[in-house]
Amino acid sequence: MEKTKKLAHLNSIIKDDKKTFSKEDLFNDKYLIDRDNSIEIYYAPFEYINKTARILIVGITPGWTQTEIAFETFVREYRINNDIDQALMIVKKEASFAKSMRNNLLQMLDELELSNKLGIPTFKDLFESQSHLLHSTSILKYPVFISHKNYNGNNPRLLDSTILWNSVKTEFLEEIKDFENTLIIPLGKRVDNIFQNLGIQEKLTSNRILHNFPHPSGANGHRVKQFNLYKNDLKKTVKAWN
Repeated sequence: MEKTKKLAHLNSIIKDDKKTFSKEDLFNDKYLIDRDNSIEIYYAPFEYINKTARILIVGITPGWTQTEIAFETFVREYRINNDIDQALMIVKKEASFAKSMRNNLLQMLDELELSNKLGIPTFKDLFESQSHLLHSTSILKYPVFISHKNYNGNNPRLLDSTILWNSVKTEFLEEIKDFENTLIIPLGKRVDNIFQNLGIQEKLTSNRILHNFPHPSGANGHRVKQFNLYKNDLKKTVKAWN
């Protein structure tokens, strides 16, 4: 998305002067980025990119919960500091993989002893005192909804949708192209398949990708089983990463 359009969206959030945002506030044409039948992509303030990060965590797309937190955090922080860049940075820190999903994610990553590799007490510190080591994002950077419901990677498959694949090319690949010596963690098989099947690995030659990491959502009932199945391989990848 062009910088001028991003600034226009941010100014709209500021002018709304709300403390809380409902779904009706979000599903508004002034925040609509693109639409194709029931597929809709809406703006949310997820611009901040931490290019010094050692860890890059990639989800499929921000859901409603993350989007709501992002809007409300941006407004709160902008009121405090009157600084758009500062507000965007804090949005990423607070909204990324929020609530129970973050707890599940932290538990699995600590089991891989990744915090030892980074020289920090626990992986939780990456969302707090050591946030300079982490960049979190989504393969679909802005929230995607199907008939106003969270998109989960199915119906349609990302690869079967022109509008979604264009979003990957114009937003995600541009966002990650400058990362080096980073451990990249695709969350779940749908994101992992995109990394494996579309040559993203070749675009990220100095980085290492943690394949077969399960999605940390509580809705993924097979999460623990999947993690235990690939745990040894995941540990080997972490160990081999410099």
